[in-house]
Amino acid sequence: MAMPSGVEPLPFPFVLERNQRLSRSLLWGCQRAFYERQGIDAWRQGLIPNFITSNPVIGRGYAQVVLGWMRDWCEASPGGGFAAPDPSQPFYLIELGAGVGRFAFHFLEAFRRLRALSRLRDVRFQYVMTDLPERNLDFWMSHPRLQPFLEEGLLDIARFDADCDEQLVLRRSGTVLAPGTVGNPLAVVANYFFDSIPQDAFTVRDGVLHECLVSISSPEADPDLDAPDLLERVEVSFEDHPVTEPCYGDPELDRILEDYRERLDDTTFQFPSSALRCLRRLQGLAGDRLLLLSGDKGQTSGEELQERVPGVGLVPHDGGAFSLMVNYDAIGHYFRFRDGQVFQPVHRHAGLHVGAFLLGKPPGGHGETELSFEEAIERSGPDDYATLMTRMAKHFEAMTLEELLATLRWSGWDSGTLMSAFSALMALVESADEPMQREVCWAIQQVWETDYSLGEKDDDLPFHLGMLLYAMDRPQDALTFFEHSLRLSAEDPGTHFNLGMSHVRLGQNARALECFEQALAFDPDFSRAKDMISELQAAGGREGTG
Repeated sequence: MAMPSGVEPLPFPFVLERNQRLSRSLLWGCQRAFYERQGIDAWRQGLIPNFITSNPVIGRGYAQVVLGWMRDWCEASPGGGFAAPDPSQPFYLIELGAGVGRFAFHFLEAFRRLRALSRLRDVRFQYVMTDLPERNLDFWMSHPRLQPFLEEGLLDIARFDADCDEQLVLRRSGTVLAPGTVGNPLAVVANYFFDSIPQDAFTVRDGVLHECLVSISSPEADPDLDAPDLLERVEVSFEDHPVTEPCYGDPELDRILEDYRERLDDTTFQFPSSALRCLRRLQGLAGDRLLLLSGDKGQTSGEELQERVPGVGLVPHDGGAFSLMVNYDAIGHYFRFRDGQVFQPVHRHAGLHVGAFLLGKPPGGHGETELSFEEAIERSGPDDYATLMTRMAKHFEAMTLEELLATLRWSGWDSGTLMSAFSALMALVESADEPMQREVCWAIQQVWETDYSLGEKDDDLPFHLGMLLYAMDRPQDALTFFEHSLRLSAEDPGTHFNLGMSHVRLGQNARALECFEQALAFDPDFSRAKDMISELQAAGGREGTG
């Protein structure tokens, strides 16, 4: 078949799709298959970036904003005071794409503390974690850090498909959240979510709007569309086609596109069609009273859209996933067209843009929400934190112990920060005076209570905490953490050896000998374990205490 004039032939002979609207592309089926296939392993293996949206600092910042938003609505209640608009129901917060649940844990830890100190302590609240893969939901239901929140009723979970679902069925309580059933305003969190669900792409050139349609070709006639390396084995290309009539037949979406046609020129931009439709359905749940808090990489204004580099900008990730920039300017348009408000930092973000988008008007306005956003996001938000922490991590070895502890406090006792600073801490704790060592012990306990483990042996936090305590000559405390470490990997010879050394310091030579023999059972060439066995046997270790 002859190619149309001016159109380049696809590089591979087998065409999987030609000139398809991006949001309808088979690429999104591959994306969904990736998350279904990987489950939480996508995060365990580091295939999906998440630190910047899954640390105590961002959890605390979002908790402050949500609490401020609740104050705005509760202060406006009939008769004043701090009763919810509908005191028989909680305020719900729905997290889209909750992944492994680490953000939810940090949010709930901070929110519970802040609410207990506020006049809203008796206002009901429930966090709802959602995602597509059932494996993720099963993981949340069994995670020990989430159990207290589930039992307390602060947390429930639901499966939610952002492409089509109009209601949520909560797994623990059985409650159905559907239009007309939600009595209070609704909050939604979407971090690193809109960049991974279907979008479209458009170009404006010489006052004409063009849609960027996708074509995919393959060297194979029938490739495995679920294969992790599919994006490496196919050719993805885009071609501009003039838009001659309303693109969506949806007045709100087409209105935003027409605004772009009038304001922009010679630029290509993503259009979050699925995100906007999802938000419209959630708005229906909320009775038009909605808070969206969203953090992602993306553009926040027409100026940033105009300055984009050419191309659609599909970014592949290891394992078969991909992402696109998020057009927060379009999301802002949607909210403003509905007489809503948008709060976003005035400065450009380095890695993560966080915006607050609001619908509905409490009689007193959104002053508390705006104040909380100013303090928690604008002045010292998660983007600044991640930028500075990345820089500081390169200089941990040059810091004093006081500086390292200050960094841990600033991080909200983040376990990842302690792991990055571990070697620097080990070099300093043994020679620290007793008051400073007590500060380190306090920090260790705070980090342990704040950790949300995915069961990664390579990031064995309790092993490292035990090493710090052993270095400070606190063998009994070190034993506790080495035993926690064995729950991650019962066959690790190094952990058995360290248990043995802790028992030696406690004078429990018989138990120490058992630990060293266990270390040798897993590593017959473990020379230090052999030396300790010989030393204890020579000293009559079997008659030691313990």
